Amino acid sequence: MLTKNRFVLVKEEATYGTDPTPTPSANAIEVMNFDISYEGDKQERDTMRNNISPLSPLMGKRWIKCSFDVEIKGGGTKGTASRVGDLLEACGFAEVVSAGSSVTYSPANPQSHKSVTIYAYDQVSSSSSILHKITGVRGTMSLKIEAGGIGIMSFDMKGLYNAPTDVVNPTAPTYETTLPPIVESSLFTLNSVNSLIVQAVNIDLNNEIVEQDDINSVGGIKGFIITARKPSGSLNPEAVSMSTYNFQSDFVGATARALSLVIGSANGNKLTITAPKLTLDSVGDGDRNGLRALDIPFSLSKDAGNDELILKFE
Repeated sequence: MLTKNRFVLVKEEATYGTDPTPTPSANAIEVMNFDISYEGDKQERDTMRNNISPLSPLMGKRWIKCSFDVEIKGGGTKGTASRVGDLLEACGFAEVVSAGSSVTYSPANPQSHKSVTIYAYDQVSSSSSILHKITGVRGTMSLKIEAGGIGIMSFDMKGLYNAPTDVVNPTAPTYETTLPPIVESSLFTLNSVNSLIVQAVNIDLNNEIVEQDDINSVGGIKGFIITARKPSGSLNPEAVSMSTYNFQSDFVGATARALSLVIGSANGNKLTITAPKLTLDSVGDGDRNGLRALDIPFSLSKDAGNDELILKFE
C-alpha cells in the first residue's frame, strides 16, 4: 500500500454529523501530508483485588483527528467558490458569494458554523480500498505565505468516529484544474506602508475545538464545536530605519495596524488577505542569509466584529 495512493473527498453537511456522500467527481480535493489518527479515552480499571496485576482497560470516548495541507488557489471563475471553501466554513468562516465578482470568507458566530464529511481512500489493490470516513468535522486553519513559493493552507480537524471499511475502488477523482499562483507582486502593506521587504507571513486562526460530550451518542461525543478563536501570526521584514517604520512605537503602544496582501492576479485565482487590527507581540532580531531582519509575532483583533481576518477570492 503506497503513501501516495490516497485521495480525499470533502463535502459540506446539511445536518451536522450526517454523511452527505461526497463523490470523486464533485468533491475531490488535492491535499498534501494527510495524516489520520483514531483517538480515544482509555478507561483504566484500577479495582482492588487479591493481586496487583492490571486489568484490561476499556475504550471510552472516541473520535478521529486528521491534518493536511492544501495549495492556495481560487475556483478559476470570479464569483465561484473553490472546493476548499467547504473546509474554510468548517473552520468557522462564513462564505459570501457575489456572482461574477468574488467569494469572501469572514469569521462567523458559532451558531452558523458549518461542518463537513471527509472521505480518505487508501488503495489496497487494483479493485479495493480502505475507506476512512469522518463525519461532523470542524477544525482550525493556518496560512503559510513565502516569497517565490506556493501559498499553503494547513488544516487540523476533528470529527466523529466511524470504523474504517473495505470498499470497492471508487471511480477516479476529478480535481479542479486551477493552478496555484506563486507568491509574488503581493502588494504587502502594513499601516499603509508598502516599502517593507518581507520574506514570509504566517497566520493561524487558533480555533479552540471542544468535544460536546453526550451520554446518548455513539462514542460518547455528540459533536465538535468551535468555542473561541485567537488569531495570531508572524512576519519577518528586513530591518529598516526608524523613520521608514517605527516597529518599537507600535509595540510599546500596542497600536493596532491594518495588514493586507494579495496572492495571484488572474481572474478567479486571486486572493486578498486583510486584517484590520494587527498588534505586535514582540520585536526580535532575525537573520536572512546575512541580511539583518526582524522576527515579529503578532495578534489579530476585531474592528467591527467577525472581521479580524478576511479572505477574498476574486
